[in-house]
Amino acid sequence: MINIAIVSKHENDLKTISALLAEQDDFHITNTGKDGYDALKSAMTQRPDIIIMDFSMEDIDSPELAPIIKRNSPSTALIVLCSHDEREIIAKVFNAGISGYLLRQDGFNNLASSVRSVFYGGLYISKSVKNHALHFFSAPTGVFMAAPGISQFSFTHTEQGILYGISCGCTDREIAKNLNINIGSLRNCVNHIKKKTGLHNRTQIIIYAMFTGIINAGKIRDTFL
Repeated sequence: MINIAIVSKHENDLKTISALLAEQDDFHITNTGKDGYDALKSAMTQRPDIIIMDFSMEDIDSPELAPIIKRNSPSTALIVLCSHDEREIIAKVFNAGISGYLLRQDGFNNLASSVRSVFYGGLYISKSVKNHALHFFSAPTGVFMAAPGISQFSFTHTEQGILYGISCGCTDREIAKNLNINIGSLRNCVNHIKKKTGLHNRTQIIIYAMFTGIINAGKIRDTFL
C-alpha cells in the first residue's frame, strides 16, 4: 500500500487528485492539507510514502520546504504541482530533492504513473516539460552548476547498473534480481554512492549521473511521460 498526503490551496485540485488516487487499489490517502505547515505536519506525524503538494504555497515554496521534510521524514518522496514550465523552476525543483514535477496544464491523467515511479525511486516529469528537464540534465549550465566544486567520480559496473535501474523506476528487488545481488548489498552500494558524491538522496544521485554522462538521458526518455 502506498500512503499519500495531498497538499494544495486549490480545492478543485484536492478533489480531483483525491478522486483519481482513490481509484487505485494500492493507494491510501493519509490526509489532505492546504499549505506548507500541513505538508510538514503530515511528514512529521503520518510519515507518508509520497507527499503531493503545490509548488507555491501561502507560507512557503516547495523547494524551500523539501529539505525540511526530508530531514523529518527521509523516506517520504515528493511530487510538486506546477503552473510554470520555466527551466529555472525545474532546476529548483530537482535541486531540492523533489522527485516528481506535474504540470497542471497537462492534466492529471498520468497521476498514478507519477506516484508509482517516484515511490519506486524513479523520477517523473510531465511530458510537455521533459525537454527543459533534459536540457538541465545534460547541459553545462545544468542543475549541478548550482553546487560549485562537484567532481566526476568513477562507478563500478554494479553501481552503474543500480543507477540505471533507479532511473527507470525499478524497485530495489527488481534491480537486485537483474544484477544478481541481494537487497542489502544494493542499499549498501547506494549509501556508498551518497558518501562518495556527497549527495543526499536518490533524486540528486540520478540527476548527477545524467549530468556527468554516467547515464545517458536519451536512454530514459520514455520514463518522462
